[in-house]
Amino acid sequence: MKLKIDTSAVSFVCTRSPEQRIAYDTGQPKVDRETGQPLWQVQLMALDASGADVIAVTVPGDPNIAVGRPAHVEGLVALPWSQEERSGVAFRADSLRAAGAPLAGVIAPQKVSPSLASPSGTGKPAA
Repeated sequence: MKLKIDTSAVSFVCTRSPEQRIAYDTGQPKVDRETGQPLWQVQLMALDASGADVIAVTVPGDPNIAVGRPAHVEGLVALPWSQEERSGVAFRADSLRAAGAPLAGVIAPQKVSPSLASPSGTGKPAA
């Protein structure tokens, strides 16, 4: 059963870089049955008037979004699942794209400062 989610009053922010979904049994990328596009999983913070939750959303095609970027999510659905004694909710969207400038103060990957690099160019501090 797919449960459609109204996202009109929800803001989303990417909190982890997208990762391609891989099939456990074959080690091959998972693909969308309808479009044939590879599936990606993106961790998002969903924020509304009641607070925030972090959710993982699967989307067809590379969402091309970076950590800290607001996101626009279309066609979000919740898919309740149960397997043996485990159960949960998976989230899937028709599309996901960046929707604005990165949020100020979000931690970005650190760059190596040229002053810390050794004269040999190995990237290690000189002794």
